[in-house]
Amino acid sequence: MPSDVRIYLVMVAIGGALIFAVSLVPPLTTGAVDLSAGVTQAEFEESVSQELDHCRSLSADLDCQCFAGMSGYVRAQARDPVPFTQTLDQTELARRQAAQSC
Repeated sequence: MPSDVRIYLVMVAIGGALIFAVSLVPPLTTGAVDLSAGVTQAEFEESVSQELDHCRSLSADLDCQCFAGMSGYVRAQARDPVPFTQTLDQTELARRQAAQSC
């Protein structure tokens, strides 16, 4: 019986640690267009403009305003979404997400 109590305590401790760790991770995607710290409005507009030009050069049937807005937002973010990890190339990631959503 004492070993059962220890097992439950370990399970509760691990569960609490997991919940705490997940609460530290920021959302990977957001619906708002809030710029992260360190990104100016000019940088954001430049990345959106570049993505709009890229979309227009594609022969795909995409909504270029939607594509440029989503892709430009992802590219303009100056931080990694999850601490202590590396993500794919931001440009490729942004373009894939935008192409799938638009």
